[in-house]
Amino acid sequence: MWCRNILKTNTCSKSSVFGYLQCLTNNNYNVITLAHSARLFVTNAQTIGNIIDQWGGRFESEGIPKPMDKIKHIVAHVTGTKKINDVLNIKSTSLDTNQIERLESLCKCVLSRMPLQYLLGEWPFHDITLKLVPPIFVPWQETEVFVSNVLKRLSQLTSQADSYEMLEIGSGSGCITLAIAHGCKKLKCIAFDANPNACDLTVINRNKLNLRDRVKIINATLKPDSTVEVSNNWNDTVDVNLNTKLFDFVVSNPPYVPRSIHPKLLPEIRLHNDFMAFDGGDDGLKVITPVIRYASKVLKTGGYLFMEVHNSHPELIESFTKKNPDLKLKFMDTYRDFCVDGYTIELMKVE
Repeated sequence: MWCRNILKTNTCSKSSVFGYLQCLTNNNYNVITLAHSARLFVTNAQTIGNIIDQWGGRFESEGIPKPMDKIKHIVAHVTGTKKINDVLNIKSTSLDTNQIERLESLCKCVLSRMPLQYLLGEWPFHDITLKLVPPIFVPWQETEVFVSNVLKRLSQLTSQADSYEMLEIGSGSGCITLAIAHGCKKLKCIAFDANPNACDLTVINRNKLNLRDRVKIINATLKPDSTVEVSNNWNDTVDVNLNTKLFDFVVSNPPYVPRSIHPKLLPEIRLHNDFMAFDGGDDGLKVITPVIRYASKVLKTGGYLFMEVHNSHPELIESFTKKNPDLKLKFMDTYRDFCVDGYTIELMKVE
């Protein structure tokens, strides 16, 4: 997940957005000064059950995706409830005035189509919880499905040895590597990202999950010629040559959205996430192609490349590998969950 320090919105000024997100992240709800901060919707019913129904209905009428899930996350946050399903056990409980003010502040941001993950500062992902900050790309449901697909395959592919090595290209928040490492104890992982802020965030999430011994982070850039350039300016440099070291597995969720599809993306992605984290160029293959070429060099024979891609890409990638036999990559399979748009593809390094 490539990242760049941009945050765009057509609703508020950039400075006010950053200020608002900072206030919410720090749980400082009394200094929010958005231009449109007049109360958009008064929370009259103070019991949690009525609040969920009230705001869930408002979100749905405004076209907010997964409206009931969002208001449950917000209620869980302001009440200190760890799991969103547990809020249903306190439906008859009333919120105090301070909790209602905090809830309404968050709901206003959701109505502005700001990612709730940024507003709350952390988010459950697969079997872990991640700290998330703008503009590092928010992991979406497609990526959870991707992780599930990879873990299922790894359970079948890691029975012959006690330890395996995995590389992630473009770590973003660290969600993929950390969730996979958490679910597969045999893995030792290296993840790299071009953005030092993304690397810092991955380190924070790694350390919270006690994965320091099995996950190493590198600030490095995959170049168009499929070589990797390591930054010398980041303070957690790992002593490894990423252009020569070999791995059992490579995973990546590269920017893959074709330009023609950008206007159809949810505002939460299009306006508030890092553009470079989802822009795949005209055909969506701008970064995917270097990833494939690079993986062909650093995979061991019999190793596997797993990528999350757009639904238009599997046939194109299979054709690319057949037209480039020197890569020694065999297109193995495509996995799709019909509830999401992303596909998981699997390629194997052959002799």
